[in-house]
Amino acid sequence: MPVLWISHIKGLIDSSPDDMTLAQSLLGSEQDVESKERIYLCPSCSSTLDVAHYLAQKDALDPFDSVLALRQWSGRGQLRRQWISEPGNLFVTWRLPQPHEQWSGLLPILVGFVLCQGLRTVGVDVFLKWPNDLLWQNSKVGGILIEERGDVLLAGIGLNLASCPEPFLLREDHAFPAQNLVSALPDLTILELWLRLVHLAQFRYSFILSCFDPLEFVQFIEPVLAFVGTRVRIADHRSIIQGVYVGLSPDGGLILKTENTSRILYSGSLSTEKW
Repeated sequence: MPVLWISHIKGLIDSSPDDMTLAQSLLGSEQDVESKERIYLCPSCSSTLDVAHYLAQKDALDPFDSVLALRQWSGRGQLRRQWISEPGNLFVTWRLPQPHEQWSGLLPILVGFVLCQGLRTVGVDVFLKWPNDLLWQNSKVGGILIEERGDVLLAGIGLNLASCPEPFLLREDHAFPAQNLVSALPDLTILELWLRLVHLAQFRYSFILSCFDPLEFVQFIEPVLAFVGTRVRIADHRSIIQGVYVGLSPDGGLILKTENTSRILYSGSLSTEKW
């Protein structure tokens, strides 16, 4: 199917005269783009997640279709925190087929893993920080947000390709500094990079769901998990727990070995004791 340009949806997408010029510089030519799934391109939008939900309601977004934007004015991350969205970075939402319910707690991990594998094929040695962050050289370069409404399952993905937030723009309790991938990526436009990632990710996503059970999966992906086997801290608004990060449980929890026992944690911000 073709790459489709959307210039306006009331309340969700606004366009300006310079958007096409910006689109060509960041995304390249749409000619010779081959994709079995639809990729919607839009200029400024509230969030690619919002646009994807709108299109899904109109029966215009099938599983593995995606929405790619130049910029967002209301991007969101985990716990609905603001995701700063400067032009030149990747802002995309990818619709996923619904897996069996046993995978529900692992979806951010599953999407993060297939993205890590895709980025490694273009030479970027990215790791997955539980539960939904992408790290390169111990700095955050991306994140994943899973949203589900009814039978529509979406993965919002942000990658710092050209820039990253200044330190003063990060929340006070951020676990790792931000970084961008400008020096690490090959010479690809944003659209070319997404095409490579989404094609590989689709194959791996489908393969994993058909060939692994959750326990096999969390054991298989340990080499891509950042800080497994090291002492870490898990902090939330109530407490800080320290221990050795043993691995993941089949329902997506982090297994932490403390002095007296082992615990499985399902939320919180992971940081290393060194950081």
